[in-house]
Amino acid sequence: MKLLFVRHGQAAPYCDDDAGRDLTDFGQQQAVQTAKQIVATQELDLIIASPFNRADQTAKILLQHANEHGQNPSFVTISSITPDDDPMVALDDIAHAITHRFGDDDDKTVAVVCHMPIVAKMLALLDGSSPAWFELAECRVVETTVIAEGLGQCISSFVPMQPQ
Repeated sequence: MKLLFVRHGQAAPYCDDDAGRDLTDFGQQQAVQTAKQIVATQELDLIIASPFNRADQTAKILLQHANEHGQNPSFVTISSITPDDDPMVALDDIAHAITHRFGDDDDKTVAVVCHMPIVAKMLALLDGSSPAWFELAECRVVETTVIAEGLGQCISSFVPMQPQ
């Protein structure tokens, strides 16, 4: 199985309604760059998104590009992959969503679009590393047989343009 961990693109400034922050125009451009890279190199089966606007918007840009290139991934929102959620709970919920859709078929490619710091913490749990910062709209690809601590290996990454 391949898990693509994607951080959302640049969002509007922090405010009281963190969940409601939208992508900026620049963030949308970042999401498009990342989506193009993903679609050119991966055949997506499922896209999982955080319910926060900026991640949902990034994920829907990815879904649009996948559909435009003949891919037909499923799309699901998981509420446990927001910035301050527990990464172990998040990984369990991601595994459950994958199993619910595909059963024991582990030959799937799944994009997970969420936030810092949870995205770095989930990756660190999977590959046994220390949590490492994700740039805006960065994608890291992890190969694993099951979603379990220490069993993943990061095999590639992509970083789109960043703010100056």
